[in-house]
Amino acid sequence: MFKIMGAAMIIAAATAIGWVQSSSYASRVRQIRQMIHALERLETSIMYGYTPLDEAFRDLSHQAAAPLKQVFGYASDLMQSRAGVTTAKDAWEKALHVYKGRLSMKDQDLRVLYELGASLGVSDREDQRNHLRHAVKRLEQEESAARDDYLQFGRMSKSLGVLSGIMLVILMY
Repeated sequence: MFKIMGAAMIIAAATAIGWVQSSSYASRVRQIRQMIHALERLETSIMYGYTPLDEAFRDLSHQAAAPLKQVFGYASDLMQSRAGVTTAKDAWEKALHVYKGRLSMKDQDLRVLYELGASLGVSDREDQRNHLRHAVKRLEQEESAARDDYLQFGRMSKSLGVLSGIMLVILMY
């Protein structure tokens, strides 16, 4: 009886590990898509609403889902408080640095966002639009790669979790 319960617990634990790994692939796709939508809304705010960058970030923090909500909110707070932050670039980079551990994005995804930060608030609206559109295009490419990774490795992670649990049970008994 205890052997059966132990075997079931081992298989359940290995399966859970596989599902958690698979969900990290899905989370990356979802967060990149959310960032694309947020950058498109930022472009609209800048171009048509003539909204200052700190206010546009604050608005996005109310619209976005966590953890992107915290990134935009923190960047807005830094820009409004001016506590050791002199530019929008500094605020954006600091916000990304503080919250990158909570983001499911890979280094190449974050590199696009850091490069976007270098152009935030330093040029006219039309140039801002061009930089935002370029960042959106690059993120769309990263999203496509992330979706491919999810389709390939997400399913495999789930299967490997179950199969490794079964293998452990067979090896132990």
